[in-house]
Amino acid sequence: MVVGAFFALSGYVSAYTTTELQERKASDKLLKTPSPKWILQKIIAYYPLHLLILTIFSPLFLYSDVHFSGWPTAIMDGLLEVTLSQAWFPMHAEVWNAPTWFLSALSYATVVLRFALPELAKQTKHQLRHSVFFLFFAGLLPKLGYCDDHHAWGLLEGALPANRMPNMAVFNTQRFNPFYAALGVLMGAAACRLVMLDDAPGEEAAPKTNTWSTLLPLIGMIDVILLRARGRLHLSDVLTRSCVFIPLFLNFMMSAQRASVKPKVSDLVVKVLDHPLLVTLGNLSFPIFVVHGPLGQLFYKKVIASKLFGGPLNKQIGPQFFYVYLASCVAAAWVLQKTFLNSKKVTAASNAAVDTISAKI
Repeated sequence: MVVGAFFALSGYVSAYTTTELQERKASDKLLKTPSPKWILQKIIAYYPLHLLILTIFSPLFLYSDVHFSGWPTAIMDGLLEVTLSQAWFPMHAEVWNAPTWFLSALSYATVVLRFALPELAKQTKHQLRHSVFFLFFAGLLPKLGYCDDHHAWGLLEGALPANRMPNMAVFNTQRFNPFYAALGVLMGAAACRLVMLDDAPGEEAAPKTNTWSTLLPLIGMIDVILLRARGRLHLSDVLTRSCVFIPLFLNFMMSAQRASVKPKVSDLVVKVLDHPLLVTLGNLSFPIFVVHGPLGQLFYKKVIASKLFGGPLNKQIGPQFFYVYLASCVAAAWVLQKTFLNSKKVTAASNAAVDTISAKI
């Protein structure tokens, strides 16, 4: 459910950095950068770390895959991961490093975003609201169809074994397919443009905001998660994400942006989010995201942990081992950030790869 918010956030940030404030136009940098190069620059921002983690943990991934499915499937799964194509295959989207299906879907959504941003940048607030409305329903209708056809209005992802979810391939398509990711990314971009046009010539002024403007959507998102965890909100994941969580998240982002650009920031939520500790964790969020899956397999996956440690460590040590796992993820992310992501050599090599590849396209 939360992953959908990251797609919207990606579109939001892209619109903020590539379109003009209080003007209905894209930035010169976006328009003058060739499309292949712009797209590759976005993808190369995360692909090297993805490839590094695949390389480091490939023995683990291969051992597990060969054990359960054999060499042909393992090789195919590896190719899907290396090419970031797994999101197009609904029954194989979570192969090897499972969370990186997000990067796969985001890569293809980035292609759509490159050509959509100049058009969104030209739109008025009135037109942007229509765009958000269309994108919302374009993503919602297939989910309504799935829930109606399979009577799955209250089936919760994770609460049932995968083989008991009706028509798993269709369900996974709605979770992983880049088409739906692109809709979320574009909604985030349109939401950002609505804020960027506040007080622009011919547009209405920015709405008044206060701490409650950001706090209420935040409370709403937390409540949705808690109610579902306690079994009190029986609504399909695909509908909860589309109808409740993403609208609340976009509302939160828009209010936070409006509060942060004021001459004197008085919004308590924005001040808390600006705390150095949260900023530091935010900087580590990407390497944590990429490395937490392989470390989880190392410590918890039975076929791996039994070979290395005699069994899953949460069974041997107890539930408190989760805190060791959490600390391991943060520590590994910190090392990756300092030694790899911040490396000038990696940056130079990445830039050179973008120039070389884009020149040949």
